[in-house]
Amino acid sequence: MKTPRRGNVLRMRHLVPAIASALLASGPLAAAPTDAFPGAAAAYIVVADGRPLWVREAATPRQPASLTKLLTALVLLEGDWRPDAPVHISTRAADVEGSRLGLRAGEVLRAQDALTALLVRSANDACVALAESAAGSLPAFADRMNAKAAALGMNDSHFVHPCGLDAPGQKTSARDLLRLAIAAVDVPTIARIVALRHAIVTTHAGRRLAMSNTNLLLGQLDGVVGVKSGRTSGAGKCLIALAHRGAHTVWLVMLGASSRWWVAAGIIDAAFRDLEGDGIRQ
Repeated sequence: MKTPRRGNVLRMRHLVPAIASALLASGPLAAAPTDAFPGAAAAYIVVADGRPLWVREAATPRQPASLTKLLTALVLLEGDWRPDAPVHISTRAADVEGSRLGLRAGEVLRAQDALTALLVRSANDACVALAESAAGSLPAFADRMNAKAAALGMNDSHFVHPCGLDAPGQKTSARDLLRLAIAAVDVPTIARIVALRHAIVTTHAGRRLAMSNTNLLLGQLDGVVGVKSGRTSGAGKCLIALAHRGAHTVWLVMLGASSRWWVAAGIIDAAFRDLEGDGIRQ
């Protein structure tokens, strides 16, 4: 991996319309070169400057893992979002499985801090608490997620759990997750949070909780500015990454990855080499 170089998060918003116009129709993905990295992941998409480079099983339904939390964040921010609103940690939230911040039942923290924990630490305890606070129950929040997914054109997707834990009937695709990520980074609050390497949140009682981003490419691979990682037994190792180098932009979505971080770094580097005319040729 190369020496870190921070991208400008604000640039993501300017690039979204051009990227979306090239990617979101079925035609460009169908016409893209196929599998340049057959052992990389069960499904992936690589896009450089709005042009799909390499694709594998882009529309095949799979469990989404914590990449789901980008949709959860979108639904939260498009609702009655109040950053300073108190979020109460229920027993269900405190006891949820998987990645957690370590919140305790009965604790209270700001909604903005809970959102930071959701996107940086991929904290399922914060995720459940936010969903319960916003909709009253996880199934009710999942209904909102599916409505938003439909509005985004995520036709391969159905969501059951706001945190992305494996669940019967829950599915998405690499193609749909690219749509989701493009929409998510167009929201300044999300773009800023997913670019954070570290964060600290404080409960109302004054307990400070430090966290590091689960996306290990941040600060390690040149130009990476987000966006989300995830892992469950059903989904395997998953990643959505966005990187800027100079005037160029690369997106990578991986589901069921083999060796996530080094493989992702190699693919992103190869995509930038392709943009400079020295990459993999089909």
